[in-house]
Amino acid sequence: MHGAKRVVAFCFLTAILPSIFIITPLYLRHSIFSDIIYPVAESDILAIADGISSVFCQGHHLQMNTTFNAYQLNGIPQVNDKKKHIRLKKSMILPDDTFEYWGFFLLNSALVKLKVCSKYMGARVLVVKGEKHLKTCRLMEKTQTLDTKMDEEHFKVKVTYEKPAEEIGMIDEDSLKTNNAAEDYDEDNVAIYFQNRLKKFGEKNITTKIANKSIEFVKQKISNTNNQNYSQNFVNSEGNRTKRETNLDAPYKHGGTAGNFTKEESSVSSFETELKTCYNGQILLNQDIPDSLLCTNVDYLEENSIHLQTFHDVGSDGYYYYIFYSDNDAYDNDIHTIFDIFKPTYHFESPSTEKSCINVTECTFPLKFWSDETVIVEVPTRNGIEHEEEDITYLLSRCHPRMTIYMIFPILVLFLILGCAFL
Repeated sequence: MHGAKRVVAFCFLTAILPSIFIITPLYLRHSIFSDIIYPVAESDILAIADGISSVFCQGHHLQMNTTFNAYQLNGIPQVNDKKKHIRLKKSMILPDDTFEYWGFFLLNSALVKLKVCSKYMGARVLVVKGEKHLKTCRLMEKTQTLDTKMDEEHFKVKVTYEKPAEEIGMIDEDSLKTNNAAEDYDEDNVAIYFQNRLKKFGEKNITTKIANKSIEFVKQKISNTNNQNYSQNFVNSEGNRTKRETNLDAPYKHGGTAGNFTKEESSVSSFETELKTCYNGQILLNQDIPDSLLCTNVDYLEENSIHLQTFHDVGSDGYYYYIFYSDNDAYDNDIHTIFDIFKPTYHFESPSTEKSCINVTECTFPLKFWSDETVIVEVPTRNGIEHEEEDITYLLSRCHPRMTIYMIFPILVLFLILGCAFL
């Protein structure tokens, strides 16, 4: 029995443990701490933490084909009182039973204003709070029509309507049209604007009450029905703020899918039912988009026209997706949108020359052993704030290995082999 134990110990020390000590550094170097490519867009701010360790990396190298700013800080920077304004113009052509989405990582206190119109009837917008990667589901199997289960915070949503003649523009509406690159607003100014809008809505007595997970519409009279402009304000509850991820910001996400379904004799199509099933419990808003044959481009939204407006005051950090879909058998539906996003900015406390790279395409930061230093990358706005085409660029993050740590593993293998001599 004693001899069998010696054989097992010998095999363990000469085969299993050496294999572990050889494979582990290779796995760490080429998998855990391998190069990572981040898709980024103008005005993005993000913490580069994946694939980087102060124990296994002695340096952090960044490279991009356009210029960027990078800062090495201890911990996460503090949120500033100013907000940066970004405007995104997007156009879509959606066949029947298809959808397309735009996703944003939004921090607490961010503000989003959406304008959207469609050329033909049947278009809807769905707003959901999801994960980093939006689930699209297979959307292949039929399900019975079901009542939509809303997100647990949906009862804090307020819906209002107004006429175009009473439209109140965004803060500094002229500057929005000129698309200046540096558009930062004090948080107080932005808050006052939205408070005034809500106050006006309250004076009109045309507020929708939402309670007990059902919507109860208040009876109201709306004049000028030939030229209506729908506006909505949905507000997430403040709640307890969850611990923030390494994300300070993230580029917007774009995607979509389509399915071919047989229409059922129902007021709700099977495709729409599948969508509601897919995002059941995550839905913040599900609203019809007004149609107009004049909705042929985003310029239509700048006019005193029929379109849907939503105002979103973000109450917690997370990924929010605006999903546009069409249920029109006769035509491919044109949908045009304008996103006005007020993002929180960050205060970088007088970064030293050694710990910052300004307006560069490559940068390398040394990493102290066992430190909590974080590298923050800021992509400056190059050509104003208005984006109509895809402007995603790619940032390469590379870990320079700390060879003294990796050398420990082969040295341990030698000690194991020498230890076998005493068995």
